[in-house]
Amino acid sequence: MAELLPGRPKESVLGKLWLLDDEGMPSSALHRLAVEASEHGHQAPGIGADIRHLHSLLRAVGMLPVNSGLSRISGETVQHAIFRALRSAGFEAYTRGREAMVRTPVLTRRALSRSTALVELSAYIGISPTRQFGGLWAACPMCRWTMPATFRPNGVVDVECEDERHSRLGAQYRAEPTAAEGWDLVPCGELRAVPEMLPVEGYVALPYALWLWVTLPGLLEVELRDRLVALGAEVRLWPFGDAYDLHVTRSGRSRAWRVDVKTWADPYGLAEKLREDPEGPGELCFVVPEHLRGYLPLLRRVVRGSEARVLTDGDLVAEVKRA
Repeated sequence: MAELLPGRPKESVLGKLWLLDDEGMPSSALHRLAVEASEHGHQAPGIGADIRHLHSLLRAVGMLPVNSGLSRISGETVQHAIFRALRSAGFEAYTRGREAMVRTPVLTRRALSRSTALVELSAYIGISPTRQFGGLWAACPMCRWTMPATFRPNGVVDVECEDERHSRLGAQYRAEPTAAEGWDLVPCGELRAVPEMLPVEGYVALPYALWLWVTLPGLLEVELRDRLVALGAEVRLWPFGDAYDLHVTRSGRSRAWRVDVKTWADPYGLAEKLREDPEGPGELCFVVPEHLRGYLPLLRRVVRGSEARVLTDGDLVAEVKRA
C-alpha cells in the first residue's frame, strides 16, 4: 500500500505483511499497526481493552485531557508519561520501576504490591481473556510477556508470542487438552524450551502498548548495554531519564555515543519521531533492531542534515568495537 500514498518512496520498506492469519484472525502485525498507525486501535479485537486502559492511565498522569476521545497515541507520548510518573518518586524508584517493566512484564499481585511506584502508576492489569486458556497463561521465553491464545475448531489452542521476531525464533506452541482436564503445551518452532503454564489468578500483566513501547525496546537497551560492556565500553543506562537510553564511552577515547533505541514497526510514524534531536553532549544515534534494517534508507533521509545518525544494533556494536 505504501506505493499508493502521496510522498512515499517507490520501493516498499514494509516488505510482506500478513494482516490476517490462515483462519482469518488479526495477525500480530495488524495489531501492531492498529496501535502505531491508527486512531482506532481501541477497537481492535484482542487489544482494544488494553488500549482503553492506556487512555485512562494517561489521563490519570495528566497527559490527556479528561474529556479527550480515544484517539491515536504515539509511543513517545506513552514513554514520556510513564517515565515522568515514575521519576516523580525519585531516580532510584524510576530506575527500579522501569527495569521491572522491562524484565518482568508479568508479576504476581504480591510482587507488584512491594513496588509503591508501580502500584500508584496502575500500569499492570489482570491478564486479558485473549491470553488465557482454561484459567492458565504462558509467558514468551524471550520477553516473558503473556502469549495470545487462539482457540481452533479442533479444540487445540495456538499460543504464540505477539512479537513477530520472537515467534520466528520459536516462541510458538500448541496447547492440547488432556484426558485429565489439563493441558499439554507442545513446541511448534525450533525453540524446544516449553514455558510453564501458570494460573491466571494472582497474576497481573502490562497492557499491550506498554509491552510494545516499554518492554520490547527496554530488552534491546539492556541487551545492548551488556554487549557493549563486554567489549570494554563504559555504559550508563537511562542516564537522564527518557532523554535517551544509553550513554557509551571507551576508556582513553574522547568520543561518546548517545543512543536512542527505537523498535516500532510503523516506519513513517517512527520517521516523524526522529526529526527531534534531544540536546546534550556527544553524538546522537538512533538505533533500530537488526530485523528493521530495511527501514534505514527512509530513516536516514529524515535525519539528513542533522548531527543524528541511524544504525542497527549490530552496526553500533561493530562501531564501538572498532573505536
